[in-house]
Amino acid sequence: MADQGTTMDTEEKPQTESVATEKSKPKSKAPTRKKSGASSQWTFPKNSLEESISIAKAIEEQNGGNPMKADILVKAVGFKKASDWRFLDLLRSANQYGLVDGTGATATVKLEQIGQDIVAPGSPQDRQRALSSAFRNVEDFRRVEDFYRGKKLPEDEFFENTLFREFKIPRDRVRTFIEIFTRNLDYLHAFRAEPGPESEPEADKKVSLADQSKEIISDENRRTRTFLDSCFVMMPFGHWYDVYYKNIFIPAIKEAGLEPVRGDELFSTGSVIEQIWEQIQKAKILLADLTGKNANVFYELGLAHAACKPVVFTAASLDDVPFDLRHLRVVIYDVKDPFWGEKLTSNLTAYLKAAKNEPEKSVPQPFRELKKNEE
Repeated sequence: MADQGTTMDTEEKPQTESVATEKSKPKSKAPTRKKSGASSQWTFPKNSLEESISIAKAIEEQNGGNPMKADILVKAVGFKKASDWRFLDLLRSANQYGLVDGTGATATVKLEQIGQDIVAPGSPQDRQRALSSAFRNVEDFRRVEDFYRGKKLPEDEFFENTLFREFKIPRDRVRTFIEIFTRNLDYLHAFRAEPGPESEPEADKKVSLADQSKEIISDENRRTRTFLDSCFVMMPFGHWYDVYYKNIFIPAIKEAGLEPVRGDELFSTGSVIEQIWEQIQKAKILLADLTGKNANVFYELGLAHAACKPVVFTAASLDDVPFDLRHLRVVIYDVKDPFWGEKLTSNLTAYLKAAKNEPEKSVPQPFRELKKNEE
């Protein structure tokens, strides 16, 4: 969306008594009032950090990290013309996060240190620091995060009013700010959610954003993001499943070079199924625990296969795995084995790495053929 320009006040032309009588004087034209919050520049990005990283990633992957002309870069990120407003917004966002330098359809765009440390870091700590620095490079985001750190965000209406009055975010841009701000903190694992006072969800019920109170947690308590590519985990919630996810699945996924994401960690706006579908499409690999034949897991699995995404399966019993899927990568674990946890972690890491290297072998044949036809 193109930036909104400032509406200028209309000046009244002076009149003299000798030129026109009081009766024949032209009526003064009332000055045009400025629209509330209108300005020529957006002070915060219109795109999320995750989206903006695609600019830095394209420069690193397509040109070895060397500067790229905008008319070449535009094709590397999926657009056709450098004048496309969507590309220009994305490029400006990448500049505002400090990932790159150079904006506009004729610009030469080069990686900044923050962008380089995100897409080609020397260590996990470099990426973690760079992601945090990119977010805080936007002064509006940094100020709001500092104000609410350790606190629960207020309900939408009160949050909007605070942003407008205390942080001077233009009224017509407040909702966009909330969306991008929230998506960024979600991406950085900077949110903690608890069921609201009126909500006591069942163990396997996914709670929507509207039903949760969201708290911005301190840096030392965050599960800091390490990898750009994600692994979306489809599994039941609650009780032992949460223990498995924390102590087995997360370490195994990270060892495979992927960032774990689970349904109850999502804070994006929209319905639950929209958030699930978005994460399925974004994920490099998916992991499905079929133990107990949970209906939600199987529904999400169907979406994953429809999206032609590679999925690694795990289950406590082979009987929980549909016969038609047993030829795919399946990790069976036996909790009666005293070393089952270590074995499961090791096997999951190996299977996830194999799925990264040969993703087509983790997609059922009908969907694999469909993907080939689309390509």
